[in-house]
Amino acid sequence: MKYVLYLVCAVALSAPVFGQTQIGERKVRLGFKLDPVFLNNLKPADDGIKRDGAKFGISYGIMADILFNDEKGAFATGLEIVHAGGSLKYDAGIDKGLRRTEAAALNAAQQYDFNLQYLQIPLSLKLKTPEQNKFTWWGQFGTYTGFLIGARTDISYGNVSEDKVKINKHTVPLNMGLLLGAGGEYRIAERTDLYFGLGFESGFTDVTRNKRWNDDKVTLKRWALRIGIFL
Repeated sequence: MKYVLYLVCAVALSAPVFGQTQIGERKVRLGFKLDPVFLNNLKPADDGIKRDGAKFGISYGIMADILFNDEKGAFATGLEIVHAGGSLKYDAGIDKGLRRTEAAALNAAQQYDFNLQYLQIPLSLKLKTPEQNKFTWWGQFGTYTGFLIGARTDISYGNVSEDKVKINKHTVPLNMGLLLGAGGEYRIAERTDLYFGLGFESGFTDVTRNKRWNDDKVTLKRWALRIGIFL
């Protein structure tokens, strides 16, 4: 798949970096992550549009912590593939949605089940406790920028059903939002740490193109487990 190729290329380009331990005078830790997303949902701002269910998802990619000189914190970034989505219901009789004209002829509600993929770059401040009994605890606050690499939706209204409709041209290509997280690390070797925690992402940019959907802002929110390893 195309979005997998993006990450493969990114890993190939970053391979030489894994041999480095510093950027300037700052130490750098690199690793891989696989985050199960147990709650994806889309939040509409319009009356007559409702959330119609949440979805599971997944994120995976490369992590990079650029450590402070005292190693009590870091600038955390990386590169990841994000699978997101959610379901929306547009009530019958409102002049909104991709199939509003067709649905109006049937006086039917419209339902959309979104599947979205982004190439995402997080950027956050991570603060850490001193290591004790091989455990270190951390909290983070920051932002992220996601670049759309795939968008499809299942559409239904009345007795009409359409599966896996491509909507890249009907979806805003950039997704940005707030990033929060907390968790810990467990040292299993001199330079190897297991990474775990809980993360929350709350988008503040629109997902749907308003001229196409004739709607107001729709934002993406996600809760995920953080699982990975630093090398």
